[in-house]
Parts: sequence; C-alpha cells; structure tokens
Amino acid sequence: MGFLRALQGKRFVLFWLFCAGCVLGVVLTVFTVQAVEWTGDDKFCGMCHIMTPEVDSYHLDKHGGHNHVGMKAECVDCHLPHDNIVHYFVEKTLLGLEDVYGNTMKNPRKFDWEMNRREAKDYVFDSGCLRCHTNLKEATQSNMKAFLPHRDYFAGLTKKHCVECHLDEVGHKNLGIHLKKFLKEDYKPTVRALIGTIQK
Repeated sequence: MGFLRALQGKRFVLFWLFCAGCVLGVVLTVFTVQAVEWTGDDKFCGMCHIMTPEVDSYHLDKHGGHNHVGMKAECVDCHLPHDNIVHYFVEKTLLGLEDVYGNTMKNPRKFDWEMNRREAKDYVFDSGCLRCHTNLKEATQSNMKAFLPHRDYFAGLTKKHCVECHLDEVGHKNLGIHLKKFLKEDYKPTVRALIGTIQK
C-alpha cells in the first residue's frame, strides 16, 4: 500500500509521464510503419481514378509481376529514393501532398502526362533500381552488349539516370497506349509518338 501511495505522489509524475510517452511512442511507431506499408503498393496508388492507365500498364509489365519468376516491385520501390530513411520520408510526404493537390485542385485529365513521362528521372530513383538490381555491375561485365551501356554509369562518367535509357522498357508496359485509351480527346501525344503514327 505504501508503494502504491508513493507512486501516486508528485515525485512520481515524471515516472508516469515517461511510461505514457513510451507507450505512445510504440503506438506511433507501429502506426507509422503500418501506414508506410499500406500506402506503398498499386492498390493504394490506384485509388485515384486518374492513375488507372499507370496501374493497368504496371500490371502488364515485368516489374508489376508479369514475368516468369513472379517477382513484383511495388510503386515505392521505384518512385521513392532508397539512399536514406530521411530522404525517403521527405519525398514520400512531398509526393503525397503533390498528388492530393493535383487530384483535388487541378483537372488531372488536362495534365500533359506524356510530357511528364519525359521527366521521369525526377520521380524514378536510381537508388531504387540498384536496390533490386544489386549485382548489375558484375552481371553486365560478362556480357559486352549490356556492359558497354553501363560502363560509363558505374565509372561515374555520365549523369544519366537509369530511367533515361530504360524509359519505354520498364515499369509500365505500353503506358502511352493506356493513357490514350483512358484520356481519349484529352490525350496529348509526344512528338516521338506523332512521328511513329505518321510513319505507320
């Protein structure tokens, strides 16, 4: 009884505050980790109607699980940096705010999605590519066709990002076709797409 009475005294207020802080810290940590998990895949990213072409084309791509080994990269594996946790959370927050603003305050159908694809290096991070393709440097050394394009990258002789060379090959198979189908009269093709149409 004396111990319980002492715990209720003023000198143990800090003790109770510390305990409450620890419990709150654990709850917030678990919630944050779970929230990061919930908001990182195509189910969450595809909740916005305007993302339909991106999600559809992603499911047809190797990175979306359409491959012979069944591996799948989540949206955040490519579209967020993986160099450090602070950069990851800052970019995740900024990207989330930008998406919410764009879908609520602007008309996403009027956005030039094709031109945005040409700026993919701004929202596809090399650290994400290299996080999965961990042995790319070693693997390409035995294959001259693969080694030569990557040689300057690994030697630091180029400022090009992975996606600048692999834009039309990875992440979203035939994204332009899906954008055109979804946006219809609002679709703005790139100059390259127009040239391809003329040549056909």
